[in-house]
Amino acid sequence: MNIIPTSETEVFIRQNGGYGTHDNHHNHDNQNMITSFHSSETSATPMYIHDLKSSMQSTLATSITMIQQSLRPFPASIRDMGGTSSLSNEMFNLVKNLVGAGAFGIPSGVATLAGGSSTKWAMLPAAEIIIIMAVIFGYYFILLGRICKMTMAASYREAWDRSAGTRCDLMRNLSFLVPLSVILMAGLGNVAYSMILADTVKSLAERFGHHISRTASLMTLTVFVLLPLCMVKKLSVLAPFSAVGTAGMVFTLVVMAIRCFDGSYDPEQNGRYLDTAPDLRPYFSDDEHMPPLGTNIFLLSCMCFLAYFCHYNSPRYYTELKNNTIPRFTTVINVSFTVTALVYFAIGIFGYYTFGANTDGYILNNYSANDDLASICRFAIAISVTFTYPLPFIGTRDGILDLFSVSDELQSSTNLNILTLAMLSAFTLLAWHFTDLELMNAVGGAAFGTAVVF
Repeated sequence: MNIIPTSETEVFIRQNGGYGTHDNHHNHDNQNMITSFHSSETSATPMYIHDLKSSMQSTLATSITMIQQSLRPFPASIRDMGGTSSLSNEMFNLVKNLVGAGAFGIPSGVATLAGGSSTKWAMLPAAEIIIIMAVIFGYYFILLGRICKMTMAASYREAWDRSAGTRCDLMRNLSFLVPLSVILMAGLGNVAYSMILADTVKSLAERFGHHISRTASLMTLTVFVLLPLCMVKKLSVLAPFSAVGTAGMVFTLVVMAIRCFDGSYDPEQNGRYLDTAPDLRPYFSDDEHMPPLGTNIFLLSCMCFLAYFCHYNSPRYYTELKNNTIPRFTTVINVSFTVTALVYFAIGIFGYYTFGANTDGYILNNYSANDDLASICRFAIAISVTFTYPLPFIGTRDGILDLFSVSDELQSSTNLNILTLAMLSAFTLLAWHFTDLELMNAVGGAAFGTAVVF
């Protein structure tokens, strides 16, 4: 039996029992308990009794330390919010968190994969890529929840520090890369949303005879709509709005299916909505055979990286889930990613088989401004993207707080609102400067999504 002398036991507690001032207070109590135990010994105590007491003392010290670790609380900013979101609320929020800016770039990825061919076989490799990516990203989302449960972590950085960060000093010193990657990836999603909203609102205004600049539409939306929404502190309060956004997405999907089959954009049937720019009109090559699969799979794959990415919010989804057991959390993820994969496949196929090789990086740009159903879709997507905006925004904000190790005391409502205002200003400036959504989705998904998820 290994026996730890009193002095080594005290060093053991000081080195392993500390988690801030709260735990140091308990360490002091531990030392008092051990000292009392030790002072009861007398010089006349037989050696085997001394060894037994020393062994019990070592066990006591180890047990106290383990109990303190197991009872370590979540940070107040997350802990005080948790455990109130139902399965349906989580699913609505997660589906809306997933089906956002990346969804409407999927058709252009399918177009690159098919090479402009009209063959129906193009849907098979597209479906394989979309499903495989859903399985991979869904698995890693569940894995993050399990890590949070095992380590009692409430954020991405805590999960790193309490798992990989314990292996060596190098991994511990690299922990800043975790929140930095989350900030870049989630922030990129917000920039893409702002780009979509700026173009969509401008098109809608022109449809009703009001000509405004893209800058004016972006600034108006940011100040009067996005800023109040981004002030929320809990994801669960967005569930009713997520349901509205989901309805808008479903309506858009139905309209895309109608326009795919009714011939409104078919040149061979003299479609009535062929008044768009030449590079946005439907075009299919005469070759009915797909090009060999090669580098053409990369664009759709990279788009799926962004389309399936919301792992920065995994700790928060797990923490806020009512009765957050791993089986219940797994149910949320499986249903949400399955629904998302079906939506992506439908959007990709309907969009591509309507416009072919000329499918735009933002599919709604292909539809005519005189198409009333398309105008309603633009309005629906504006509503959907607007109420999805806070989801990656909260992930970005949490990443910044993790990166700079902001204490719970400093995470007051006032300070969080100041940070929100600064972040939203930065995203709006970037959305004003950049206009290529397809490039934003592909490059951002491949570069930053890989770093965060894997």
